[in-house]
Order: sequence, then structure tokens, then C-alpha cells
Amino acid sequence: MTKLFPIFLKLDGRRALVVGGGKMAALRVRQLIKAGACVTVVSPETGTEIDELVKGGSIELVHRGFTRKDLSRRFFIAIAATDDPEVQQAVFEEAERHGLLCNVVDKPVCCNFYTPAVVERGDLSIAISTSGRSPSLAGKLRQYLEEAIPGNAADLTETLGLLRSKLRAEIPGDLAAQKKLISEFVEKVLED
Repeated sequence: MTKLFPIFLKLDGRRALVVGGGKMAALRVRQLIKAGACVTVVSPETGTEIDELVKGGSIELVHRGFTRKDLSRRFFIAIAATDDPEVQQAVFEEAERHGLLCNVVDKPVCCNFYTPAVVERGDLSIAISTSGRSPSLAGKLRQYLEEAIPGNAADLTETLGLLRSKLRAEIPGDLAAQKKLISEFVEKVLED
């Protein structure tokens, strides 16, 4: 199995195409919207969740089946959340042809990235991946971490961001001292 390069993408203002209109498509659409993407959904049928997002003006809906012309370089990322193998393959092939990021839900061979299970506390994000081998394991580990990560982790992240900025201003150029002070602060807070 190829080793993965873990990253977090900045999608603010970038265009995303989601093919499919069911529950999994709706989940991916909500995740993309939360990341600031401009989402277009292509699907002949849509569930209540997608319909609500369309009514709210959050997404653009192309109410028909996917055609290869739907995918172009104007999109940054494409997600196929449909159970039609031919459509899945077509989305992947077109995304690859255009050099786009593509994920076909539950079909790792047709992905050039995977969506991890994520634990979030404010600006703190922890992603869990099994390289597409076991989404259920990633989900269980996410549940475990949800319980293990303190509820105040978001506040701690905010405080550390402010501290880091202050240290950069007060002792500029001394990265080692900045790291040492932040590390000592984190250790003390986590001990309490």
C-alpha cells in the first residue's frame, strides 16, 4: 500500500463538485461547505438534506445524471457519492484527466485522497485515516478520541495561538526559546 501524505486543505472559495444526492453526498456537501467551498451537486434524485441546502442557497444543484462534461478544471475537488459503478469510474477518470483531487466514496482504488475521520475542538483538528482500508475502524477511533480530548481543548488552542503571537513579538528570532516556553505551558495546563 502506498504511504499517504497527510494534509489539511484550504477550500475557502474553491469550487467543489459532488456527484450524488443521498445521505453520504449530503454529509460530504456539509463538510465542504463548512470548509468554505462553493459546492455544485449533480444528481438526478436528491434527498431531503440536499433539497434543504439548495433551498437555503448553500449549494448549486444540477438536477440530472452526471456527464463527463460536468467535470472540468474550474473545480478544485470532486467527490462521487453514488452507488453507480459506471458513474463512479467516470468521475474518477475525468478528475484524473484534469488533475483534480477526487474521492469516490467506498472505492479506494478510485481515489487520489481519502476523507479521514475527524475530531474537532475549535481550531484543533485531529484526522484519522486507515488509508481507505477500514473506515469503520477510523470511526471507532474517532469516537474514542472524542471522549478522550478535553472539552476545553478549543480554548487551549486559542490561548496558545495568542501566547505564540506574544512570544514572537517579545523574543523575535529566538525560536528555541519560544518553543520551550510554549511546551512548558502546555505541559503545565495538561497536568492540571
